[in-house]
Order: sequence, then structure tokens, then C-alpha cells
Amino acid sequence: MAITLETFVKLPTSRKIVILVVLIAVVVGLFFYLIYWPNLDMLKKKKAEVEVLERQVRELRTVAANMKRFQEEAVKLREELRVAIMQLPTSKEIPSLLSNISQLGKDSGLEFLLFKPIGEVNKEFYAEIPVEIRVKGTYNNVAVFFDKVGKLPRIVNISEVSMDTAKEVLGRWEINTSCTATTFKFIDKEASELAKDKKSGEQKSAPPSKK
Repeated sequence: MAITLETFVKLPTSRKIVILVVLIAVVVGLFFYLIYWPNLDMLKKKKAEVEVLERQVRELRTVAANMKRFQEEAVKLREELRVAIMQLPTSKEIPSLLSNISQLGKDSGLEFLLFKPIGEVNKEFYAEIPVEIRVKGTYNNVAVFFDKVGKLPRIVNISEVSMDTAKEVLGRWEINTSCTATTFKFIDKEASELAKDKKSGEQKSAPPSKK
């Protein structure tokens, strides 16, 4: 039975309230059923996306606020790397550097019992070149030698120092000292790769040997 506006007006107040409550409940139910629930998953997804974007914005703001400091640190690190590379001898300088180390020992009053370069140890952008050293002289001679090596313009590290066989010679105590002097050389990766490619090409182009 349809209720007209005139009939509704004539109804008791209690009936009107009941009808209005029912209508509101129907409208709310239709809203949740037709609009809210179908879009709930999408709303959750959008909310998560907004949270991600807000976090990214906060991170970018932090980076932007520290950009100047990062740039200054990058410049400082590049300069430190440049200075460090300048202190690494090139391949051509290695023989003269080793000869210089040997001469420093002799100038310090030491007698060399062993001066033996060991094989290179390749690292990421440099190679270690260790040398086994065994000398005879006073403790003061050894200290002077180590001091002179430490003042070389190129990096040379003294390690694995050991002393033994102390004996008195002409009123002074001489000892045998063993150590490892390690210098380093810079590895130019591009030049190294070009050399390898050139060598490989020469091997491929070489005519087969006759048996």
C-alpha cells in the first residue's frame, strides 16, 4: 500500500518517526551496500599509496636538507682519493723505488742479508708489492732506516718486524732484523683491459706454427 504525502501528514507522530527511521536505515544500507563496501579495498589501497608517497616526500626533504653537506663530503673524498693515488707509484717507478729503499738502508749503516721482492697481490684498484728484507746493524741504524722509509713521498709500509742474534762487534751491539716492506702501485683498469684485449688479438691473429 503506497503512502501519499497527504496520508503521511495525517499519520500520528510516532508512526512518522518510525517511517523516517526505516527510510534512513534503507538509505544508509544502500550506501554501504552499493558504494562503501565495493570501494573499501580501493580506499585501503589508496591510503597505503598515500602513506608511501608521504614517506618518500619526508625522505626527499631530508636528502635535500643535507645535500650541501653530502656534496662537500664528496668533494673532500675525491680530493683524498686523488692525493692517495698520487702517492702510489706507477709500474715504471717500482724498480727505482725499490732501489731507493735499498740505498736508504745502506745509507743508514745497515748491511743487507736479504732483499727479495715477492709476487704482486692485486686488489680492487691497486696492487701490493711486498719485499722481504733482512739486514744487520745496530738498533739505531734500523730506527734511522725505518724513519727514512716513512718519509718517502711514495707509500711504503714496514710490517712483520722481528729482531734476533744480537752480538757485540767492535764495541757496539749488532742485531739481525727481518721485516716486510710493502709498497703499492695504482692499477689503471681501462689500460689493463686494453692490454689484455690487444694481447688476445695478437694471439688469435698469429699464424699456426708448423709441425
